[in-house]
Amino acid sequence: MRELRRDRHWWRSKDGNGLVAGTPGTFFRFTDKGAAVVDAIEAGTAVDGSPLVDRLVAAGAVHPVPGAGVPDAEITVVIPVFARTDTDVSRVQSLVDALLPLRSVVVDDSSPLLVDVNAWKVVRLETNSGPGAARNAGLRVVDTPFVAFVDDDVEITASQVGELSGHFVDPNVAFAAPRVVTPAARSFVSGYEALRSPLDMGPDPARVRQGSMVPYVPTAVLVARTPAMADGFDESLRFGEDVAFEWANTGDTAQCRYEPTVVCSHAARPSVRSMLKQRFMYGRSAADIDRRHPWSVAPVRGNILHVLPLALLLCGQLFLAADAVLLSVAHTHFALRRKGLSGRNKVAVSRLSIAVASRHLSTAITREWWPLFVAFSWLTPVSVAFYMTFAGVLLLDFYRKRPDNIGAYAVLRILDNLSYGAGVWGGVVRTRSVRCLLPRVSLVRRRGG
Repeated sequence: MRELRRDRHWWRSKDGNGLVAGTPGTFFRFTDKGAAVVDAIEAGTAVDGSPLVDRLVAAGAVHPVPGAGVPDAEITVVIPVFARTDTDVSRVQSLVDALLPLRSVVVDDSSPLLVDVNAWKVVRLETNSGPGAARNAGLRVVDTPFVAFVDDDVEITASQVGELSGHFVDPNVAFAAPRVVTPAARSFVSGYEALRSPLDMGPDPARVRQGSMVPYVPTAVLVARTPAMADGFDESLRFGEDVAFEWANTGDTAQCRYEPTVVCSHAARPSVRSMLKQRFMYGRSAADIDRRHPWSVAPVRGNILHVLPLALLLCGQLFLAADAVLLSVAHTHFALRRKGLSGRNKVAVSRLSIAVASRHLSTAITREWWPLFVAFSWLTPVSVAFYMTFAGVLLLDFYRKRPDNIGAYAVLRILDNLSYGAGVWGGVVRTRSVRCLLPRVSLVRRRGG
């Protein structure tokens, strides 16, 4: 029996024998027997395994509840470390202790001081090689069927690692990751990252893949089947190695599950400068990822009809934008005409399509494309569109996040986007490829995964 949670994007047909669910949205048609299975899922009742259940899980329409974890003796933890102070070393020892009785391999990535900790094994690298190389070095001494990668500035326990390993009751799951949050403290950076950390992938479970609401997970914590790690991390990447690895090594028979019911914490950046440097390097890695996975990091993607409403609104074409909304809704209704959904559900799908496309466009304008808008800001329509978009992004954040210090949050939010965007352009110059800046839109629906 499998206990499953339905995705928050879930629209049943009027006759009960059809379903649009998951992200990207997938349509399922099933028999009356299949409808009974879906009824049980909606009721929160465990169901027997079946081809329909496997299809729903693979598409991200439902999300398995973790089962019993694997025995502690079958998991080894790999902790990459670059320690600058004695406090860093003490933190690593505390992490190793918190992970007992799991065995820990601490990999010292050529730290400036000796990482002297009481762990199962300590591996020391002669030269500083980056997190990917450090994880690979630790992986080479792992002799258990499962491995957990944990960054040294994460707080997590052995029981939480065990909870994540409960996903491996499904033979098609090769990786599992928790929700990583930043605890709020007194600094502006910690207050900001508590609300908007790049490591926090949100409160909803997901199958991790391109096109999903959770397209990747950070390897601050990642539990994996050891054989699935055969290719290891790309050691040439200092940033983005987790995204590149996941997109190259996951699939229907090697799924990655995001499990937000397991929550661990990660320290905030120690200063505004270090936060902005991190965001710049994240942006810089986009071009490297695009070289390995062409068009995978396009800032705007999807159906152009869903992008048009906001694009026209920002151009000052209010009436044309309203017409574009109607056109987008009509397109969605036409695409769903034979799916048996109610008019209300079709409107809900239309609203989601426009909202996702608008978020992509507004993010691109204020992040990847901001240098272009600044360069042409002497044109009034361009500057108006740019400032309107930034204002809208901030107002929406204020409404959703409710920051205590609105002024500090607004400043850091703007700098966050500008730093990431500058990094993207830095990567473009370095790789001599602009593809990671280009939109990928069409009139044809693209399937993700």
